[in-house]
Amino acid sequence: MAKNNECGVSDSVICKWLGKECKDCFINELNSDDAEKMLNDFKVTISLLPKNFDTLLGDECGFCKGEHKFKRHTYAIVDIAHSEPESKKGMFFGMGKRVRQKIGSLLPVSISICKRCRGQFKKLDIIKWAALLAFTGVSVGVCLIPAVNVNPVLPYAIVLAGGIAGYIAGKILSSWYMNKKSEETCFNVFDIPVLAKMRDIGWFTVQDDGPVTHFLFSRKPLMKKLSDICDESKKAGD
Repeated sequence: MAKNNECGVSDSVICKWLGKECKDCFINELNSDDAEKMLNDFKVTISLLPKNFDTLLGDECGFCKGEHKFKRHTYAIVDIAHSEPESKKGMFFGMGKRVRQKIGSLLPVSISICKRCRGQFKKLDIIKWAALLAFTGVSVGVCLIPAVNVNPVLPYAIVLAGGIAGYIAGKILSSWYMNKKSEETCFNVFDIPVLAKMRDIGWFTVQDDGPVTHFLFSRKPLMKKLSDICDESKKAGD
């Protein structure tokens, strides 16, 4: 990307990380002080990452347990956050007394995942929805019985009960399936060794904190390898 003398972070580590043309980059609209602060904050974020962070983008699956790991099929993406660097905002809709925010760094992490582990996550979702639909379908079928329709409220109660039962059954069955496959696959993002280190120094997921992390899946990663970017920035004198 060509050097932009009007941008205070052009060709810096954050510029290479974003990988956008100047006309498409939101930093280009910031004043020089805000842009410099963003660059300094990003350097703090990088300092909070372990040295082997880039292994998450490796050719082998990051979710496979054991010595044998399958080849990458696609990428699992999840947002993780850290309280550093310090960020303050007005208490009421950005106004009033400034208080420290829970999130100082926000990082969309891309993790290599194989076809088998990707399939495990798919099956967990299928089990939940299949149980819900099955129980709801049965309850609707029960409502077709003439004797049930004598009371106008009863069919609605039966369908509602069927939906609740299906939801509970889906949770139980998916939990059973997860426990069964947990020897093969990391279902929680912080079960992955690199990310377990990050959790120990304060990183946390934005979306949830349950036994199964919810991911987006993509053919391409949403981030670049930091080691390559940092090396380029050092050579450029950043």
